[in-house]
Amino acid sequence: MSDERIRDYAKEKGFHPQTLARWLHWEPQDRDALCGLAVGLKIGENHLRELMDWLEEIALRDRCGIHQILAQQKIAHIGSDPRLGRADKLKRIKEQIRRLRFPRLSRIEDTIRARTQELKLPPAVRMSVPFGLEGGKLCVEISASTAQELKKLIAQLAEAADRDSIKEIFRMLAGETAEDG
Repeated sequence: MSDERIRDYAKEKGFHPQTLARWLHWEPQDRDALCGLAVGLKIGENHLRELMDWLEEIALRDRCGIHQILAQQKIAHIGSDPRLGRADKLKRIKEQIRRLRFPRLSRIEDTIRARTQELKLPPAVRMSVPFGLEGGKLCVEISASTAQELKKLIAQLAEAADRDSIKEIFRMLAGETAEDG
């Protein structure tokens, strides 16, 4: 793709001149790879800048080209999945790139998810953590139709609170991991 295609896309989307200049400063293969993604998914400026930040950081850390990152199988597969709509593809590609950019955070999130599943709580009790583990808190949501059901769910949750899985989740949320020793 040419610089002209990038300029046209940026103009069409109303990008700030700084965003366009930053993009055009990239190596040609990297510019083109991002252009293919941006045009195909109709990425807006805020999403594009976030992707650019992450891609530049990964490329610097891993000493590779941005085009190589975007060509990785996990990312390419999402972009070519006909079952997904444009918004879903963008969301999943961004998540994949975020996972590449923040591998330690991703491992912690995966471990927390696994520990939550180990608790085998009923579907009426949902546990989650904020995006990026912001705030270091575990959110618990209980859905009950009756006072008796609520009482039963609270008892199951109280029992789960004594398990090692919960204790490990809170240690990870506090910033302590097995890697820390």
